[in-house]
Formats: sequence, structure tokens, C-alpha cells
Amino acid sequence: ITRDLENKKNNDIIYKKEKLKKIFAEDPDILEILGNKEKMPLNKFVDKEHPTEEELKKRQEINEYNRKIEHDQIVPFLKLNGIQKEVVNFLMFDIDDSSVSYANPLIKNQILMVMCLVHEDDMDTPYGIVRTDLLSYLVKDLLCWSNDLGMQLKCTNDFSDIVDSKYYCRTLKFTIEAPNVNPGHRGMNNRYDGF
Repeated sequence: ITRDLENKKNNDIIYKKEKLKKIFAEDPDILEILGNKEKMPLNKFVDKEHPTEEELKKRQEINEYNRKIEHDQIVPFLKLNGIQKEVVNFLMFDIDDSSVSYANPLIKNQILMVMCLVHEDDMDTPYGIVRTDLLSYLVKDLLCWSNDLGMQLKCTNDFSDIVDSKYYCRTLKFTIEAPNVNPGHRGMNNRYDGF
């Protein structure tokens, strides 16, 4: 068996997640509303060879802050660890194959779930709209009825939630009808079968 593991078109979920990440990352409004935090510049030492304790302490505080805000904000999975202390917002997404069409087994139904995760201290926007609602509007504007992923995406669910007691979340679910085949397979036959 030989497979090209670097080819993102081997699996439709891998391909679609890569495409979604690109769509979200190239939208300037999404990037603005996510609120990318700027790293703090490192402090300068008066004597580079012999920094004072105060200078070293300040450098450590700056490095710690920069590490905390270093998370990717557009994430192709639905779980983040260790985010309770930082005021950073996220757009997370994943795709599931949920069922096969009753009328045609070569068509499957997929669910795209997008979570707009916003820290409780960053809910307000300059536009007078709650940040979770504004992010969800932008996602729906980009994806609803779009065929960027092959077949049209239909928004079937939009609800709010609280995550990790510090984050408000707006979750969107889209349904997609897609071919129920893998590249290299012929219809409903597996290419590795010996007959």
C-alpha cells in the first residue's frame, strides 16, 4: 500500500478544513473582530552583559505575556487547552460525516460546526454588537449557501453557550451533501480488495 500523506486532497474533510482555514484567515473583518493581540517588545538592558534583577524580571513578564497570546486564533478542531487566563478570541471548526443519503449511498451528509469563542472580558465591539454575534454573522455571510466546499452549505443551527466559565460561544452548524467516495476508489468498491 502506498499513500501520499502530504496530499490534502486525499480526504474531503482534510481538504475542506484546509480551505475553511484559508477562507477565514483571508477575511480582514474576521481578523479584526477576533482582535489579534500585539506582542510586547522586549525591554532593553542598560548593560547587555550584566542585566539587573529588575530588568530580568521585566523581561520574564514580557516573555510570559507574549507566550500567553501566541495561540492560533483560527483553529481546525474544537478543543483548546490552557486558555482561561488570556483574553484571546477564537474561531474553531470541524467537519463530521453524519449519515448517508437514503436515496443514494454515493451521497453522504456532513456537518460543519463552527464555534465563535470570545473571552468574557472582550465581548464589546466598537460597532455596538456583541463580539460572538458579530463573528457568527461574518461566518454565516461567508459560508451560508456557498459552494466553496463543493456542494452548498446550509446553516441549520445557530445557538449560544458558555465554555470554561470564561468564554462565551456562538455555535453554527452547516449541513453539506458530498460524494461518499475517496479519491482512487471506484464508486462503492475499495481499491485494496483482492477481487
